[in-house]
Amino acid sequence: MGLVSRVGAAAVTVLSSSLLMACGGSVADADSDGRLVPTRSSGPPSPFCAAARANAEAIRPLNAMASGGARPESLGNTVDEVRRTGAELLRVAPDEIRTDVERTVLAVNLQLDALVANGGDAAAIARDPELVARLSSPELTGAGERYRTYVNRTCTASGVPRGNG
Repeated sequence: MGLVSRVGAAAVTVLSSSLLMACGGSVADADSDGRLVPTRSSGPPSPFCAAARANAEAIRPLNAMASGGARPESLGNTVDEVRRTGAELLRVAPDEIRTDVERTVLAVNLQLDALVANGGDAAAIARDPELVARLSSPELTGAGERYRTYVNRTCTASGVPRGNG
């Protein structure tokens, strides 16, 4: 999860754990090579689970870059795709988790703004004390945790809600 430091890691929890939670088993299980391993293969995904999966995939190149990997070919296009999939995630969020999705998308967008403003330097997030404080607030961290728990509980790697297949 770490970008540069513990503070950096905390500041980009949403970005690096995605979404945010998107990677790291919350939307999909992964084998040791990082490939997605579906746990269920029946039925189409729910709109929310499909949106969570799409957002996770959009964030993946930024997570890799933040962990010292290659910069996406087009940072702007990657950031635009994360914003687009975040907006879709919010659009289809069930009422019971909507507020937490709004806050989680907000946290990701704050990090994307800092990333773009600093030419793709993910460490810049950790160097901004106001941003770190905002991202570390109980409101945003709690929302991220509740979002992650909800996705873990309701979605499988294939995006099919549990209990529907």
